[in-house]
Amino acid sequence: MKKEKVKKHYLNELLSYLKMNETDFAKSLDDVSRIKINHVLNFRNGISSQLANKIIAKYENVSFDWLRYGIDPMLIDKPIYLSLERNAQQRNLIPFYDDVCTIGGNKEIAANGAASRPVEYIDTGDWFNNATAAIRHYGDSMVEYPPGCILALKEVQEFRLIIPGKDYVIDTVEGRITKKVRLIPEGIRAYSTNEDKYDDGELIHQPFDVPFELIHKIFEVLGYVVKKGSGTMVYNANERK
Repeated sequence: MKKEKVKKHYLNELLSYLKMNETDFAKSLDDVSRIKINHVLNFRNGISSQLANKIIAKYENVSFDWLRYGIDPMLIDKPIYLSLERNAQQRNLIPFYDDVCTIGGNKEIAANGAASRPVEYIDTGDWFNNATAAIRHYGDSMVEYPPGCILALKEVQEFRLIIPGKDYVIDTVEGRITKKVRLIPEGIRAYSTNEDKYDDGELIHQPFDVPFELIHKIFEVLGYVVKKGSGTMVYNANERK
């Protein structure tokens, strides 16, 4: 097997970007010793997959391929993710997940059902004081939400306390859906507000059931934001009839 060429300057670049020395960097990775970091920096060892995974678990938008193989770019999308998170906590911002979406429809499932990280943090101002996250919405089964709008969400801690008839984003093992819901003994029954029908009179967007064991999280929809022309329109779900 061909021995992998060691690329010590990749880690040096990261420490320079973070303005950290090897001791502080090792401490930031918890159980990684300074000696291990020193050996990488001084060409004695390469960056193993295990070490690379520890680094990106702490600094989440540093590229694995850049660390291991020098494939640009060093950072994915944004500056260091933890700096964003720390800044968000100080300013009371909420995470915006624009790389995933919720959709409606007849048992439609959104892409990227697995956990994802926010692409940025946004300020909802006085619009949605209780919001804990925001996400993009597409589809036509929920007529009150324009395709491409941003939903402001509040996570529900206890699934069985959801309010029947209100709109929720349901994060399932296969994706995210936005629906009007009610509880059933085994889980949640999801309804669309689009009442379009086939020629035989059957609803195109029929209700369907989501068992509790397939649900990761549930978020109450507080309202949405949509751009119209040069302005931004904000709609609060509690104010809609």
